[in-house]
Amino acid sequence: MADFRRWFTVLAAIAVLAFAASAQIGTISGSSAGGLACSATAGGTPEMRPEGFTELAGDIYISCTGGPVYQLGAVIPTTNVVVYMQPTIPITSRFLSTNGASEALLIIDEAGSALSTGSTAFGAGPGYGPKAPQVLCAYGATCPAVVGVDGSGLYEVAVLPGATAGTYTTTPAANVYQGKVGDFGSQSVTFYNVPVLPPATTGVQRVFRITNIRVPVAGTTLNYTLGAFISTSPNQTLPLASTVINIGVVGPAMTAAVVPYKSNNPFSQCTSASVALTANLLFTEGFATGFKTRVVPGGASNGVPGNATGNTTWAAEATNLAAPINQNIPGGLYGGFAANTESGFIFPQLTGNAGVTGASYVAGLADYGTRLKAIFTNIPAGLTLYVSTTSSAQPIIPGGTSTLPYAVLVATNSGEATSDGTSFSPITGPVSGSDGLNAIALSANAAGAAIAVWEVTNANPGAKDTLSFSVYISYKATSSTTTNPYGLPITGLPLGAPVNNVSLSYAPEPGGGTFANVNGTQGQVPIPRFYITNTYQGAWVTINLCRTTLLYPYVIGISGYDTGIAVANTSMDPFGTTTQTGSCTLYGYGVVYGANNATTATTPVIPGCDSIANPLPGTNCFGGPVTASNPNGYFIPPGTVGVVMASQVLANFQGYVIASCNFYYAHGYAALSDIGLRNLWSSYLALELSPVGIGTARGSGIETLAH
Repeated sequence: MADFRRWFTVLAAIAVLAFAASAQIGTISGSSAGGLACSATAGGTPEMRPEGFTELAGDIYISCTGGPVYQLGAVIPTTNVVVYMQPTIPITSRFLSTNGASEALLIIDEAGSALSTGSTAFGAGPGYGPKAPQVLCAYGATCPAVVGVDGSGLYEVAVLPGATAGTYTTTPAANVYQGKVGDFGSQSVTFYNVPVLPPATTGVQRVFRITNIRVPVAGTTLNYTLGAFISTSPNQTLPLASTVINIGVVGPAMTAAVVPYKSNNPFSQCTSASVALTANLLFTEGFATGFKTRVVPGGASNGVPGNATGNTTWAAEATNLAAPINQNIPGGLYGGFAANTESGFIFPQLTGNAGVTGASYVAGLADYGTRLKAIFTNIPAGLTLYVSTTSSAQPIIPGGTSTLPYAVLVATNSGEATSDGTSFSPITGPVSGSDGLNAIALSANAAGAAIAVWEVTNANPGAKDTLSFSVYISYKATSSTTTNPYGLPITGLPLGAPVNNVSLSYAPEPGGGTFANVNGTQGQVPIPRFYITNTYQGAWVTINLCRTTLLYPYVIGISGYDTGIAVANTSMDPFGTTTQTGSCTLYGYGVVYGANNATTATTPVIPGCDSIANPLPGTNCFGGPVTASNPNGYFIPPGTVGVVMASQVLANFQGYVIASCNFYYAHGYAALSDIGLRNLWSSYLALELSPVGIGTARGSGIETLAH
């Protein structure tokens, strides 16, 4: 019984509303189009990036025909329009205030588009419908609308009420309504008290466009389809069928690669490098509109809306927010550029800060264009890393209407995202790389890591773009005797292996610290923002240590016998070889005799004198001759020979010795005898082994290190 009474009350209320509406019906010229009929369709089905947290969904387009003719001055009935995402995913349109009032908008009759009007369009003369100014009704505001008539006297239009009840003005009523996210779940956006004036006359339609809905599709699969279900209340005011419309589909992911530059990679530690190209970083969009500029390149002339583009420097980055912003036309195509921007429908009348101190966001305006990031790790001390400040091919007017893909460096190490996009300052390179591009040095942090971020300023909406950025290195040869202005000697390098790694992705992403992954679906963090769904990384340089390994097959230093071990640094020669300086470490493999001739299978190591504290060349380390440039005998300079006696450094040892020398063109010699050269003396040349690092697998062949 209680349920019946509740429904009876509702039906009674509907009857009262119907009576009130019928009392407002009047007459106007033109034939009736019958009962009010409305349908919702997708204004577009864009491809979405599977890495994106804030991908723009296609507009929703509601069109209505027919319905009654209301009496002039009558209050136009309103309805609440709720859009639900199907499947259920949160809406990530930017919040402009902390209560969830967002940048999502509902626009009536394509206001501001200046489209032609008449009996076959939207039924309103100059100053109304598509030619009306865009007037905001913000969430929570009261925006009255009554029935008026256009200048022709042929069409009813929504206007502001007059001074007394039942009268009307010639001022158009609000026609842009702000959406509130979350009132019916995080997957919903609601537009409250939207006036619905039936078009009534045959050939006339009333339209509602819902735009600026953003969604997270990060981690979804290819061809994942996003739908929307629309509910209205009361439904009689704006009757819609309960159907789901397709407003987006997920496309392929971006791909990236690290391509080593082969002409001089791998490098050699003992050969200096001066801003030398070592690799190219390639970013390829997954589909033709994967890389996006911030806005359509251009601007409205003197504030008058237009559907044109402007070919001026950085026009696609909206560097001057005080100037009239283009991209304010409902459904505007802008020569195909609209699908290639991170921004949606830009509405400067609606701003907010969502509680972020110092921020000022404009509805529909993204913070920046697509950003691409490279994270470099394991940068060795002494090496300077450079990146190109632009991609490899530059349009004549960067940031203009050229479809030649282009991106510029905007941040290093920090600042991968701008809080509200109020500035755009490309970083220019103070030096020129070996391939002619401008470059800038990156400063590695204490962990040996550095970051570079580039922003897309030009893109081709009709083709898959690839952007290429150059990586360079410079360093001073460890053993060079000449002054090199490009850094210090490299230290801490493994031999013959890639010493660095670089990871490539969109930016910002949670690892950069701009936003937390758990906040990836909230409405107040930067737009756009991304998740790393695929890992793209690789080594961008290999630097081989300059090393020679020598084998001394038999060494003895027990009582009554001794072996002299010599190493010659022959990098000084008449052939123009780069001179090198380095130390040698001796690794002994055999036995050590103790008391009563007991043996232990220990492996003696005699370090180079440069690697220990309190070195005593020839006693606790292997060194070279004392010279003006080597006063302590730490190294073996070019053109000299280092000598040590086994009895001094390998006492009571018998076995073989491998000498690892940190320079090329080392040659070895050994002589063994009994003490005093009375009964035994023998000598031999050390064998040159493949110059690999200690602890690394060694090849079986002998390598000749020819000059």
